[in-house]
Amino acid sequence: MVVRIAVNIVRIGVLIQLASGIVFWTGNADNFQIAHIIIGILVVLALWTLGIAQGLQGGSFGLALATFVVGFLLALVGLFQKHWLVGSNHWIIQVIHLILGLSAIGLAEMIGGRYRRMTAKKAAA
Repeated sequence: MVVRIAVNIVRIGVLIQLASGIVFWTGNADNFQIAHIIIGILVVLALWTLGIAQGLQGGSFGLALATFVVGFLLALVGLFQKHWLVGSNHWIIQVIHLILGLSAIGLAEMIGGRYRRMTAKKAAA
């Protein structure tokens, strides 16, 4: 149950973040920066929850570790990106932030799929 909720939080959160990120990129959403940060923190916490669930259920340690690394880097880059590569090269940091966000949803989907297969095996046994 917790895994399904966390996967859905990541799905919905990343979708909202992508939409607001596009609006940020166009320079039209500076008023929504706090909302973007709060939703981003919720996505990272949900991703870490999935990593913990993956580890506790005997899943892949590497996948669980990846959730913490990607979540930490996503939050770090997201919170401090305004100070890095200021000027015409700032798009590089923005693309890195985007790739980390897409990696977060990829990890969440992998863990969600493993969880579904694992629970289906237990139900069949």
